[in-house]
Amino acid sequence: MKSKMRSITVFTIRHPFYFALFFFLVSFCLDSVMIVSGHLLGAEINADFLDLVLQSLLGLSVLGWLGWLRFAGFNRPSQWRSLHLLWVPALLALLYLLSLVVTPVASILAFLLAASYALLTALSEEGNFRGVILQALLPFGPLQGAALSGLFFGLIHLNNLWILGPNPIVLSQVVGAFFLGFGFAACRIRTNTIWPLILFHMLYNLPSEIGIFNAQGAVVVHLTLTPLTAAIAFIVPGLILACYGLFLLRSRPHSAGQMEIAG
Repeated sequence: MKSKMRSITVFTIRHPFYFALFFFLVSFCLDSVMIVSGHLLGAEINADFLDLVLQSLLGLSVLGWLGWLRFAGFNRPSQWRSLHLLWVPALLALLYLLSLVVTPVASILAFLLAASYALLTALSEEGNFRGVILQALLPFGPLQGAALSGLFFGLIHLNNLWILGPNPIVLSQVVGAFFLGFGFAACRIRTNTIWPLILFHMLYNLPSEIGIFNAQGAVVVHLTLTPLTAAIAFIVPGLILACYGLFLLRSRPHSAGQMEIAG
């Protein structure tokens, strides 16, 4: 077992892109199976919940198996740094929360369900993309690693094609997720922690999750978005974060986390 783990670790270090690609494909296929099965069985909510749990376990298990949990930002506050740099994602989180004014909470149950889904989504996506994939790609350098991890994060949203079909909204989600993924990756690199990003990600998703549930908290509401509205909603916040991420990573040396992987 130790020899096998050592072989996988060596492969990950020597071929970081292929490892990241393989992990992405596993996550993508798992997501696809759960989406399609939930749609065919008419149990989208249950399938989504199970998918989020499995995706979270996948990312955390791989990080733990490779000994990357601490390096990927699942660490103690004493290891965090420069938290003041998180003011941009924090400000966006506040703006998302303010949008709850036009997305009233129908019931306590709806809020609890929405919060649970938002938290699981944040944990799974941060653990997989700003955790496993970003950590694997850091040998390419902070800028390239952040860009590639953002690209993978954008591509995972192609799974929405299973639900929406060919649709400009899906393209907006892919582009917006790429920008957001790059910005969040830059924040993780500069602050050496992933915990605040999980919180921000949860707050970003909370208004839309609340909009999904009715008073009983179990009925899906299909929201209608025009392509222009979708582009603004999905792309603009991500673009702001991506620009800030470029600022954070300007002429930065390789991160400590990257060098510790190689060691």
